[in-house]
Amino acid sequence: MQIKLVLPNQTILDQEVDKITAPGTMGSFQILPRHIDVAWSLKPGILILEMNEQEDYYAIHQGILVKEGETVYIASFEAIKGNSLEDLYQVLVESYRVQNDQEKKAREVLIKLEADTVRRFMEIE
Repeated sequence: MQIKLVLPNQTILDQEVDKITAPGTMGSFQILPRHIDVAWSLKPGILILEMNEQEDYYAIHQGILVKEGETVYIASFEAIKGNSLEDLYQVLVESYRVQNDQEKKAREVLIKLEADTVRRFMEIE
């Protein structure tokens, strides 16, 4: 079956797979080629794609999976690829570290803006 993994700004995967294991909101599930057409909501977790006895791993943010005929469409806000679970773990750790640094900088800017706003209100009185 064909899988298309789509993010808001790009398609990051379009290839043949033998089996898909996905993190559904009601629990993990698998899709095989002759599975019925269906739609599932996805929670953050690990998407496992199996082809020719090889597995690829994607850490995905919440999204939706739709199987229609021989094509499975997955739309997610974010997806990070890893060749093994260990590689994926390292990539995620680094990604979250960068996000935390960016969030800290954003919080510092907001604190300065809030302090400046309070100071200006005090000057008005």
